[in-house]
Amino acid sequence: MGTVRYEVREDVGYLTLDNPPVNIMTQALMDELAEKLATVGADSSLKALAIGGEGKAFSAGADVGEHEPARAAGMIASFGRLFRRLEGLEIPVVMAVNGAALGAGFELAIMADLLLAAESATLGQPEIRLGFFAPVGVVELPALVGRAKAMEITCTGRSYTAAEMEACGLVSRVVPDNELPAALETVLKDLRRASPLVMRLNVRTLKRLRGQPFTAALSEAERVFLDQLMVAEDPREGVAAFYAKRRPEWRNR
Repeated sequence: MGTVRYEVREDVGYLTLDNPPVNIMTQALMDELAEKLATVGADSSLKALAIGGEGKAFSAGADVGEHEPARAAGMIASFGRLFRRLEGLEIPVVMAVNGAALGAGFELAIMADLLLAAESATLGQPEIRLGFFAPVGVVELPALVGRAKAMEITCTGRSYTAAEMEACGLVSRVVPDNELPAALETVLKDLRRASPLVMRLNVRTLKRLRGQPFTAALSEAERVFLDQLMVAEDPREGVAAFYAKRRPEWRNR
């Protein structure tokens, strides 16, 4: 039986970590999740990806036993493959955090483009207390929350409430625990309105130009707009639907 469930509903992929009781990210789970992400990346009809955890936790982190020297290289290879595939997706990734998102589970959560969290959720990077550091945490957190906060999160190993993570900009929205599934669907409803082709072009361009100097980045964005977007059918359909006061019928081309 697998530890990751995947289904597609109305042009959105849904990935659910399902490794009771707290969805520990074993090497096997990371490999399975990476395989599912390859499937997601190959599906040009998708407009978004939602990721959540089954049961009482999003994920309480990696398997501590796999951090032994003899097993660490294999675990890190699986870890790196998973996160590179996640970063390489060209659709928005929305994550819904219930319960604990700690260690590797926290690193997974901060890769979200939109991160929703239940009020009772706890998030943090406790690796330092076990004698390790968090590879994705040290790479991603400075750009997300600034150097000082990144140092605090990775060096203290403390856990934070969802409200604290919202205050520093990591969490997009905090909702009552029983409203998390509905909040996720509200976000996905908005994303479903877009053309899948234009959504991928938007996300691809945003990721590629991230961190580049403004003038060079804007010139490249303008080139993509004219050379790739304006030759497609869906932008013309969007304009036609606007004037006809109807919903667009996207052709994904």
